[in-house]
Amino acid sequence: MGKVRPLTRTGLRYRILLKLKGEPMQEANFLLLPTPPTTSVNKVKKRRLGGWRLEAERGEGTPYAQAPLLARAERLLFFSGPSPHTAPEGYALRFQGRACPVWKVAVPKGVKAFAYLVEIAPKELVLCDLSARFDRGDVESVELHLEAVNLPNRPAPPENGTSLLTTLKRWADGEAEPLEVPGSEEEDLKEPEAGPTSPG
Repeated sequence: MGKVRPLTRTGLRYRILLKLKGEPMQEANFLLLPTPPTTSVNKVKKRRLGGWRLEAERGEGTPYAQAPLLARAERLLFFSGPSPHTAPEGYALRFQGRACPVWKVAVPKGVKAFAYLVEIAPKELVLCDLSARFDRGDVESVELHLEAVNLPNRPAPPENGTSLLTTLKRWADGEAEPLEVPGSEEEDLKEPEAGPTSPG
């Protein structure tokens, strides 16, 4: 793998690879950009949850062409604290100039996927690597890889930061189209166990 470009904006850079059956592989880099936490008028100093938005990087095609990829990617992300479905692996990868402990996501039985997280701050986990294959639906396979991190020391996790866990459960429950984009026709979309590795 070549040298990864530095990330100057606050956020995470990912690469998604999506293969539709009978179609060429689709690839794109995108940014996960945290949004500020909600504010409260009360005097209790509780930590607030923020949000996120996804944005295709420049040079990655038209917004129309990338919108289906980003809509699917959003269902596969994780940015939250540890849960009963995550467990430390006992080794680390380097991101943002420091060693980040690796965690593994428990994948439901029957789901052909693996997912790993990295701890970018104490008890703050983000998706590092995901790979999944499907026997049904129009999606043959999907991969997500974390390439660069540029976040404050204590980022506010998004309120919907465990989207990946919800998606894995839907796959286990036999969702007919594993990565269907709500409100889109499939014709519009077609138009316009290994551990994770450090990007460099």
